Amino acid sequence: MSGRSVLLAIALLSAGCQAAAPERSTLCGANGTFRVGYVGAAEGQNRDAAEVISASDLERMRRLMTVASRCPVEFEPLLSPERARQRLRAGHWDLAFLPPGLTALAMQGGVDDQPVRALMQGSRSRSALLVLDGSPATEIKDLNGQRLGLLPRGSLTGFYLPLYNLHGLQLQQVRYAISYADLLHMLRSGVVDAIAWDSGLPSPGPDVRVLAEDGHEIPPGGMVLSAALLAEDHKPLLATLDASADQMPQDLGYSATAFSAPLLFQDLRDIVRHVESWTLPKDGQSYNVYRTAVGGEP
Repeated sequence: MSGRSVLLAIALLSAGCQAAAPERSTLCGANGTFRVGYVGAAEGQNRDAAEVISASDLERMRRLMTVASRCPVEFEPLLSPERARQRLRAGHWDLAFLPPGLTALAMQGGVDDQPVRALMQGSRSRSALLVLDGSPATEIKDLNGQRLGLLPRGSLTGFYLPLYNLHGLQLQQVRYAISYADLLHMLRSGVVDAIAWDSGLPSPGPDVRVLAEDGHEIPPGGMVLSAALLAEDHKPLLATLDASADQMPQDLGYSATAFSAPLLFQDLRDIVRHVESWTLPKDGQSYNVYRTAVGGEP
């Protein structure tokens, strides 16, 4: 074979290999990976990071996301809603599994028509304020000058709704805990006078009572997509995830049907936006539960 023929054969072989190589998925981000956040469906029910997702579920989810996106996956489980909130604000994730409060926050960016998938909760969830049974407080205004325990910023039942309902009060101190169990311990230990609570949880016992309960129904958490991902062809990704719903962690409650997220979250999104506009409390410091806007409107 002549030298020219050899070169031609090599060129054809090279072209054939390039044509057969799989195309890079358009869902892979600028760094070549698909970034997934995982906080789960429940708020304030994990006491340590190991409870967010088991090692076996983590590996199963990572494999599933790799198949669905056709990209290397960065899978990030987080315990703290505040850290997750920071990730959302920074646009760090392409897709995220979030509890209700962070779902409402993720929908602040104008992606109202995105195909959110519901992460169902197993109980009737309501935001409430809890005090010891012997507390003299009988209504919300009695918490003026008292010490309050909250879940971290990002929680709907444990942060946004309690503060929204306490608007206008002055708190002596605000303390944070990562779970409702830890908040309950703080209340019983005398560290705080009242705590945020979820009425959907089992009764905490006769030594405490509900001071007030918010009337908003808490919608399911959601699997949400970033605005950048929505601009790509994400339907095959969703089809793969929907078909694999039974492979996801059982307590996540993934639903293979899109639900009307904008309608369910309409009021709650406004509350989250409103509270986010305030100067928010710092751990261990006193706090006025309001902020005066430019036009004088709180």
